[in-house]
Amino acid sequence: MTILRVVCAASLVLTTALAFGRPIVVESNASFASPDPVAWPVFGYEVATNGEYALVSGFLNGPTNGDLNYAAFLYRRVNGQWTFQRVLRQFYKYYDSYTYPVNFAMKGNLAAVALSGGFQVYELTSTGWNDTGFGGDLTEDVETDGTAVLAGVGEGLWNGSVAERGTGGTWGSTFLRGQPRGNDDEFWGGPVDLEGNFAILGTPYTYDLEPQEIPVYQRAAPGSWSLLTKLQVPQYVYRLGAQVALRGGDAIVASGGGAYYWRLASTQFPAGRLRSLGALNVGADITTIEKTGQLVLMREFDVDLGVNVINVYRAPTATGDYAYVAKLVAKSGANLGASFDVAGNVVLASDVAGTTVHEFTLPASFAIPTPRQENFESGVATNWTPGAGAQYAVATTGANRVYRQSSLVGDAHAVLGGVSWRDQAIEADIRPTQFAQNDRWVGLATRYSNAQNYYYVTLRNSGSVQVKRMRDGVFALLASAPLAVTAGRGYRVRLESIGETLRVYVDGVRVLDVDDPAGLPAGNAALLTYQSRADFDNVVVSPSPRTTLFANTFTAGQSSGAWTRNGTGQWTANGAFSQNSVAGDARAYIGTATGDQVVAARVQPIAYAAPEGAQERWSGLLARYRNETNYYYLTLRNSNTVSLRKLVNGVVTPLASAPFASTPGTSYSLRLEAVGNQLRAYVNGNLVLQATDSSHVSGAGGVVTFKTAANFDDYVSYQP
Repeated sequence: MTILRVVCAASLVLTTALAFGRPIVVESNASFASPDPVAWPVFGYEVATNGEYALVSGFLNGPTNGDLNYAAFLYRRVNGQWTFQRVLRQFYKYYDSYTYPVNFAMKGNLAAVALSGGFQVYELTSTGWNDTGFGGDLTEDVETDGTAVLAGVGEGLWNGSVAERGTGGTWGSTFLRGQPRGNDDEFWGGPVDLEGNFAILGTPYTYDLEPQEIPVYQRAAPGSWSLLTKLQVPQYVYRLGAQVALRGGDAIVASGGGAYYWRLASTQFPAGRLRSLGALNVGADITTIEKTGQLVLMREFDVDLGVNVINVYRAPTATGDYAYVAKLVAKSGANLGASFDVAGNVVLASDVAGTTVHEFTLPASFAIPTPRQENFESGVATNWTPGAGAQYAVATTGANRVYRQSSLVGDAHAVLGGVSWRDQAIEADIRPTQFAQNDRWVGLATRYSNAQNYYYVTLRNSGSVQVKRMRDGVFALLASAPLAVTAGRGYRVRLESIGETLRVYVDGVRVLDVDDPAGLPAGNAALLTYQSRADFDNVVVSPSPRTTLFANTFTAGQSSGAWTRNGTGQWTANGAFSQNSVAGDARAYIGTATGDQVVAARVQPIAYAAPEGAQERWSGLLARYRNETNYYYLTLRNSNTVSLRKLVNGVVTPLASAPFASTPGTSYSLRLEAVGNQLRAYVNGNLVLQATDSSHVSGAGGVVTFKTAANFDDYVSYQP
């Protein structure tokens, strides 16, 4: 098929992408385990820190008599290392069917320790951490802001109890009434948080028909607290989640697919949401929320990694929303547990295995390099430096231009300068055109500092894909998998080097995933061949891993309820996402609004409305959807064309089109890429349309029809 190319703005040799929602990845920089693994084999399920000191839980289940032994280990950070100091508190009991929750809190010079159900307040003085002699009731959660301690208490209500010093210096407590719930003596209070003169009481669930409300209290003086407001469940939301937090005048409450926040100065409606790129893949509530300064941290499940991570959000400006700025990932690939705490730039997190505490250091800046891309449509490749003997040149194939390597002799590389990042990914369309003999290859490189040092992925005509490390001229095979590689066929290949982890994708499928603790330093990105000729095109180099925005195969158990629909569509999901009406236009969209995005699905037109003059009927994909009058869309049309268009304030502008015969009842794989100001359209893996346009910089992905019944399946949108 002929590729039609339209430029709607000034052509750029090297385009840039706006980094909407592109967080940096921060790996754990240290970890520590039980001070006595034999005596205390279960370690770290609960952690708290003030930055210098830390409380870490230990647990011993008696080997023969069912005795329970809990401990709060005190650690101190000495010369950058967490060093065990002593057992601050220990609780021993005989098993009687109750397992008391273990909860710690620590900020400034205050700490609270709950081992036996109730909590005890400790204070740091010149003689170390000392028991104040004051405590509280059975609790499921305890928090401190360094001046007071708030605990969730109660069996029939989600109550709170504030422990603080009065004006005379004597400790006392104030009861805060929460929302009703069913009596259950297996639980003692709910999640809470405290900051300055405000306290919030989480309401995980309500009893019978009682509405779910989240009480917020305000302090006028020590011991004098009054109800400020009750946060209401937003319209169209079934329920709010369990976790709550207060930060800088904002009240934050967990919810499926993200968290809502309210400004305490005006709590009638939420001011916005905290939502990671992949939040809608999970839908489950956030399990822990903590904060420090301008940052909010939430433990959430990461679909791409398959483990829990800690996502970091930065406070909004007066008119903005919370920005998703970082993702904390355990270097070992460990699944982070429900307990973590942050003080300043130090984060301590448990792991699900209950053996290790992981330390993270938040960076001073969350700035991230701007992704770069090249489609060679300018006719030059001035940003690339070929190696000696390589024969790279821009060539024309049909209406498209590619970067062609024509030599069959030895290694041939071309390096893209100005992207010397440690966290780096490169992906490209690669079409090998000739191999000199067996086991020859084409590929990509990351962290390329010179011809003797880089990571690289190779697609080999002997039938494999391999990822290797070249260090000081010596290569090491890190991972390999079978893959049929044929001259003349195109492949979309991606190599990521994020921290110590390397991942390889071929045609959108992850085929290799391996860690390399002996990692290479930062370097540039490169194109490679060995005794092979190949065409390279549509190269994207980014500082981030591929992140799934949303994916759905619409099989049994995968709900389509998260999609937002508008227009006249009749949508059902039963093995496919079906739009059954031919009456008018129908759109369904989903995902966190993102700049750089790829949207793909199998599209099967089923039936068209009766003809009305020259009016076309069509079905396809949406990208950067902002509202029903602003988005890009790729469609298969009953006029036997494939069309790429934009809608700006309701005005349709064609960007590119080409002949393509589509038949009702036949499925077609469509892919629409919006990276920076470049738009690319693929049908059945083949690039068919290109355009340059800057009308829409971010939005969601989705599917669309006009007077066409159609089925959609295997939907995926991701940030490259």
